[in-house]
Amino acid sequence: MLLRFMFAERRYHKCEARIFAHNEASLALHRRLGFVEEGRLRDRVFLAGRHRDLVVLGMLADEFAQRHAPRETP
Repeated sequence: MLLRFMFAERRYHKCEARIFAHNEASLALHRRLGFVEEGRLRDRVFLAGRHRDLVVLGMLADEFAQRHAPRETP
């Protein structure tokens, strides 16, 4: 719903997310939504005594439109 609002109503061109590399559940969710991995920032954040990678994911408006086109109702 939020992505539809961003792209359809607010006319954003791109949505970007940065997720800790060890957060597999969040990465999997974003990939299911159609986000594409654009890069990895190695040892970007120091958290809980360790340096952690950040994964940069992005989705363009036309990618969203192709993947999440409104469904026709009978």
